[in-house]
Amino acid sequence: MKCSNCGMELTPSSPRCAHCGRAVARDFNYHNMENELLNTVLEDENMTAYAAEDEFADGEEEPEFKKRWGMLAAALLAVAAVFAGAVFSLRQFPDVYEYEQKEAEYQNCLYLMTQKDYDKALDSVALLLKDDKKNLEYLSLKNTICAKAGTTKAQIKVLRQIIAADPDNYPAYGQLLQLYLTEQKQTEIAKLAENPPNSVISSMIRACIVDAPYFELPSGVYESNQLLEITSEQDHEIYYTLDGTSPKENGILYEEPVPLEHGYHYVVTAVCKNDNGTFGDEASGEYRMGINAEDYAPPAALEPPEIVPQAGTYTSSQLITITVPIGMKAYYSWTLGKLLTPENGTLYTGGIAMPEGESVLTVILADESGNFSEAAQAAYTYDPQ
Repeated sequence: MKCSNCGMELTPSSPRCAHCGRAVARDFNYHNMENELLNTVLEDENMTAYAAEDEFADGEEEPEFKKRWGMLAAALLAVAAVFAGAVFSLRQFPDVYEYEQKEAEYQNCLYLMTQKDYDKALDSVALLLKDDKKNLEYLSLKNTICAKAGTTKAQIKVLRQIIAADPDNYPAYGQLLQLYLTEQKQTEIAKLAENPPNSVISSMIRACIVDAPYFELPSGVYESNQLLEITSEQDHEIYYTLDGTSPKENGILYEEPVPLEHGYHYVVTAVCKNDNGTFGDEASGEYRMGINAEDYAPPAALEPPEIVPQAGTYTSSQLITITVPIGMKAYYSWTLGKLLTPENGTLYTGGIAMPEGESVLTVILADESGNFSEAAQAAYTYDPQ
């Protein structure tokens, strides 16, 4: 007889393979076992009967016939109990062995962590999760290994698995949000805000969202000097640059409206920063001061405009902005089912308040010659909490 796992030759009485430890599956004949036990009891009964006959020879009174059968019935019950216990033990053996294997692997994983061998520790916990992918204890162990190893991408993945298995897991949400903040993943935080499991976690997520700044002055060509006011819906700090570079490193702290002077071309880029030092998404505007619109040739191909924020579900008030290149205008509509043109659309002059409920915003760009772009659309669900 050979092991079904590794092929090693087995002894007839071996309960498991000495090479790989796999439990040996045997075709056990319960019927023969019962007969053997019954024969043993009957032999004991005959021995008792012979002893009783010897006692009768000395003149003692013979036991009643029914007494002997009562003893036989008790013996049969004992046989049944032994038989049931044997069956239970045989059936439980694989489960007990599997538990011992998992416990040994778990302890091995902990040992590898103490040795800071995180690659092998991840291999070890992968074996534990192979047949039990939603086990929170093993997932938490993997999360700890990833955190110690500094593998942020893998840790984000396992934290999302924990949340999927246990939607109300507050510590997992807290760790995931912190990683998203560190990695500047505002888009991913916004996705979490779309369908929070409860009000407490919803508040945790909203506290991590950093809004994009809003430019009160639309991009365009202006004949006279202008003051550019930049605002934050959440009253965060705002940093900006005037040459199109990112303001996250060398930005100027916004404290008052920015003067845009005649004869200059500005590409203003701004970003908000919360109290934890986390930046949100950048916003930008392009301004040509003192340059006539006729002197500026728009691009030959009109690309669809960019809409911020992206389509999605929101629980807090949002101001929708449209990126409008110099020399163009944007038109929008909330009405579906008709072709949007400059004639039937609403001229975009600044931020658009997101309406409550479900809605779809359609936007186009138009140049001075009457050409207009393909429409860009964004579907929103605004459900105030």
